Amino acid sequence: MKFSRYLIWNFVKMFLIVTIGAIFMFAVIDFVGNIKIWLARETKDAVDYYVSYIPYMLYLITPVSMFIAVLASVGNMSRHLEMSAMQSSGQSPLKTLFPIFFLGILVSFGSYEMSELWLPDANHKRLEIMETNAQKKKNPRIKEKSDFTFIDSEKASWFFKFYSGKAKMGRDVVLLLREQGRLVERYDAKTVRWVEPDTTSIDSTSRDSVMKSYEENSYWMFERGMKRIFNKDGTVTVIPITREKMVGKVTTRPADLINERQVPDEMDSKMVRERIEVLKRSGEDTRAMETALHFKLSAHWMNLIVLLIGAALCHRYSRSGGLSQKFGIGLLLVFSYYILERIGLKMGENGALSPFLAAWISHIVFGGVACAMLYRSFRL
Repeated sequence: MKFSRYLIWNFVKMFLIVTIGAIFMFAVIDFVGNIKIWLARETKDAVDYYVSYIPYMLYLITPVSMFIAVLASVGNMSRHLEMSAMQSSGQSPLKTLFPIFFLGILVSFGSYEMSELWLPDANHKRLEIMETNAQKKKNPRIKEKSDFTFIDSEKASWFFKFYSGKAKMGRDVVLLLREQGRLVERYDAKTVRWVEPDTTSIDSTSRDSVMKSYEENSYWMFERGMKRIFNKDGTVTVIPITREKMVGKVTTRPADLINERQVPDEMDSKMVRERIEVLKRSGEDTRAMETALHFKLSAHWMNLIVLLIGAALCHRYSRSGGLSQKFGIGLLLVFSYYILERIGLKMGENGALSPFLAAWISHIVFGGVACAMLYRSFRL
């Protein structure tokens, strides 16, 4: 029990040192690279940006930190024959290293929870801060669309001449409504606006309960146009409209037309699933989003797998190969892991692999490599 606490403390200490140091170095390099941008901006923007950047840096750095921490802690204990002493006392290497492996599982689950609860909001805020700067518009975030069609479902089809996601307003809009495949209504409007209830006068005690019905009370307002009703007898009734609320007639939301969170890094799993459904209804390609959804479930196991690789390399003392050699071999394996992961994701986005296989192939391959290395190491 004392040895397990000692082992865990050595590992956690090295993990924190490496992680904090890497985040600091990451932030400094990024700040120096963007120094011209931040000199032209307020200090608050820079502070908010890097505070929001911390969860993403932690997400990226954790696998490498896990590898370096296990190599430095367990490897150093092996070099001083502490691991050999435990094995000589009759305790198997698997039982000796189990506390480290359990920590790896906890870190993997913690990484998943962070990616669902904190990372999407932090990434969204970070990208929004940087997006306001003209120098960072290599991949501009879509705020407006022109001349496009959106198929919400079998019942509703939209045609927009122009739509602003920021103002939630469209111009020269056509809406077709169907029932059992038959066209029943057509709306032509000069202006379409998304109307939301006023929440400024709501007191804090009742705000939570009121906000639950906030979405249900929002609706599209059609202004200055014509409404055509297609009767079953073949006649068409034309009704001029000044303003008409589309309450209960369509389920489309502004986020369906232009989602302010436009990349998977800004979304949790639920948001990605909803986006996939929207893209499917409108007939767009969903391979990239489906691959991202599977990757949100698979990515975090990299923490455990690189930990197993590091433990297999360093838990046994060897005169023939020093810690630096093992570090080099392990680093090569970890970066090969990253490369295969990226290749798999690109192949999934392009349709060369199924989204599931694209997201999991690197973890399956290197998970097998880690288990084989551990088995061989434990048998020696």
